[in-house]
Amino acid sequence: SSWVKEVTRSIKISSVARRTEGTRSAAMTVNDTKAAIRTFKACIKEKGASACIGERKAAVEGVSNAVKGECAAQVEDFFSCFAHRYQLLSCGDATVSKMLKCQEQFSGQLLSTK
Repeated sequence: SSWVKEVTRSIKISSVARRTEGTRSAAMTVNDTKAAIRTFKACIKEKGASACIGERKAAVEGVSNAVKGECAAQVEDFFSCFAHRYQLLSCGDATVSKMLKCQEQFSGQLLSTK
């Protein structure tokens, strides 16, 4: 769905922002994020997607921040490789794969919240 694409885009933007602006504390906990997702899904059922913009924003922001925090080590590894143009011995396809896998798995866990 389109909001899942928005979450993915937000995660990527947050990862870049984290690297360029420094570490910021996450405003929502994982439990808050799960609650925001449930609230958004309930709102869609009751009112339709167009009436749930605030709930959608809260869910997207929560997932983005949670994934950013959970996958911080993999993002740092990726940006170290990127900054050194993949010339470090530890850099390779696995570096990118680990970051993407972490982001995909953790966001998937959050988005499957019932």
